[in-house]
Amino acid sequence: MSMPAIARFLRLATGFALLAGLAVAPHAAAADSVLDRVERTGVLNAGTRDHIRPFAFRQEDGRFIGFSVDIIHHIHAALESRLGRKIELRLQEVDSQSRIGRVADGTLDLTCDIASKTWVREQLIDFSLTIFYNGTRILTERQIGLDGLGGLEGRKVGVIANSATISVLRRALPAVELAEFPSMNAAMAALEAGELSGISNISIVLRDLQRQAAQPGRYIILPRAGYLNGEPMACILPQDDSRWRDFVDRTLVRLLNGIEEYRGPYFETYQKWFGPNGDLHYPLNRDAINHFNQIRGWIDE
Repeated sequence: MSMPAIARFLRLATGFALLAGLAVAPHAAAADSVLDRVERTGVLNAGTRDHIRPFAFRQEDGRFIGFSVDIIHHIHAALESRLGRKIELRLQEVDSQSRIGRVADGTLDLTCDIASKTWVREQLIDFSLTIFYNGTRILTERQIGLDGLGGLEGRKVGVIANSATISVLRRALPAVELAEFPSMNAAMAALEAGELSGISNISIVLRDLQRQAAQPGRYIILPRAGYLNGEPMACILPQDDSRWRDFVDRTLVRLLNGIEEYRGPYFETYQKWFGPNGDLHYPLNRDAINHFNQIRGWIDE
């Protein structure tokens, strides 16, 4: 066979291989969807964290409850309606380190707690639309806070190890020394013991830690208005499973119906945990409302 003939043969062979791959790929992706597996097995494997009240924590009987847990239950109920059958929800505990890996390896179908969206995480998993909007701030001694954020320069601030908060603080406050902890409870204990000048996380987590402190009035949260970084929290989903992601996102969009008028299923769930009679009073602000209105701008045909 001549060289031109060989070249033509290779081009044709490559073309046929690509066409075959395109024909098979959609079928393979569909077969691997969480939706198909749950329909086949009748089980939804979900994860959440403990000790992040009121997002997720255990009752005395060991069952998980909390705002994020209720979001999982909403998704579970929508899944049963979609499939027209009972689905067993197996809810397992994860932590800030294990949750991404357990979704990425297929052990869990989703996790919902207070996961910030980052591009580094996006390389391994996908995120749902926002389930909670908040922002990064710092809980510090009142005396230090009188000088604003400048009073923290050169001082030590505690953060959760390998958290998105680390990147936020390095960008916003490069003169602050960071100390990593396995949990916010451990960081708060160090702050109360005088080993730290502050701790950082999303504002609502800091508010709860301040509430539980032996002397809540000893601390303030900085900045006094606004955030170091606005952070939309989302559920973690398997990568490249668009059918499952679309189902979860559509469920969330429907939950948000009426949010601009402070009504609807999402607002009712929010009020249950963060309203005046909730576990932690934290009114839904206009920043969050505006964010939710932007992400729910889908035409429901």
